[in-house]
Amino acid sequence: MKNWKKLMALGMVFVMVLAMAACGNKAEEKPAEEPEEEEEVYDGPELPEDLMDDLYDQAAKKDLQPRVADYMPDEIVGHAETFHITREGDKGRWYVYLGEGEYVAFEGKAYNITGSYGEAIIEFDYTQDGPKLTNVIWSEDGAGHEKWIEENFTDEAKKNLETFNKDEKNRDLLIEIVEKKAEDALGVPVDNELLLQIDESAGTYTLLKVIESGEGDDYKFDTETIKTGKLDELKE
Repeated sequence: MKNWKKLMALGMVFVMVLAMAACGNKAEEKPAEEPEEEEEVYDGPELPEDLMDDLYDQAAKKDLQPRVADYMPDEIVGHAETFHITREGDKGRWYVYLGEGEYVAFEGKAYNITGSYGEAIIEFDYTQDGPKLTNVIWSEDGAGHEKWIEENFTDEAKKNLETFNKDEKNRDLLIEIVEKKAEDALGVPVDNELLLQIDESAGTYTLLKVIESGEGDDYKFDTETIKTGKLDELKE
């Protein structure tokens, strides 16, 4: 009987050892890997802000080219006030007030040497890699402007455009955003006191001071030359 009890005791110890070993193995097991997050899909027409901003730059770079990049840092930037977005399948249309400009860095300041502001329709494709620009349709100038808006903008876009136009500060804010993007890209502040003119055919540049005087019929716009030079002299 004593031997039997000893065997029973040894058996129970053996079972406990196996159980403890099993628990130890379970503790050492690596946790199951979490499933990868699925890529976000945008079913509607709206896009996240970073993709919208990228599309604005695509529009600007379609219209403008960095013409003097061989002589000085040259960046193309754009931004827009969005009034309405429509989507049919993978085709999108953006009804906007678009601002775009070519900015260069010269002697520690950034200067706008060309650009455009106005109502436009941005056409693009929705793709897995983000929106891809296909076309920029600018509104007509002059006498045909209002007719173009009436015929080409959606009702919602026209309503939001009217609200936008009621406060002139909205356009000033848009210009500020475009200038801020230029400053970030070039690493220097924008100078609105002086004008930098580039003559590509002559290969020259001219830095001008703007002199305004009078009002109404007596208003005068003059310039004073601050500096001139050859573009080739600016090559590093």
